[in-house]
Amino acid sequence: MKTCKYYFEKISEYLDGELDGQACHEIEAHLKECPECGRCADSLKKTIQLCRETAKEKVPSEMRVRLKLALQECLQKQLG
Repeated sequence: MKTCKYYFEKISEYLDGELDGQACHEIEAHLKECPECGRCADSLKKTIQLCRETAKEKVPSEMRVRLKLALQECLQKQLG
């Protein structure tokens, strides 16, 4: 059984359209069943959209990695 941590680690790739159809389907099913992961995904999606709308420069890849790690740590703390 896959855990919330597994799905959360894939959410950035999912939102960026980098996963295959089967992986997307699995994530979408999990997000419908897990309100906490759904809220995390919505928050990340809104953050990405806000960055796209307001940023004049691309977010450096190093910063994206740091943000992803920070979000993962946040979720791990919430999940215990």
